[in-house]
Amino acid sequence: MQQHTIKITASNQPTTLEQLLRVVRYRGFKVDRVSMNVLTPEQMVDIQVNVQSKRPISLLKNQLLKLVDIDAVNIQEINILQAQVEA
Repeated sequence: MQQHTIKITASNQPTTLEQLLRVVRYRGFKVDRVSMNVLTPEQMVDIQVNVQSKRPISLLKNQLLKLVDIDAVNIQEINILQAQVEA
């Protein structure tokens, strides 16, 4: 199983986080952690989601980029053994 950190920049809309989590679930990824920071002057949010799955992360990235409120998606793969040592 692979673990990934997804860093997302999106519009600060009431439904943004809900839509993002729905796509993650539909694509078969398990959410380990979510954090969000609101960038007030720009009316944007920085969202970081840790997910894991046996499925290719490109499936999830392509679907997230189709959401209207999402501006950017960056993926970082995490070595599971390293993540377990840090925890």
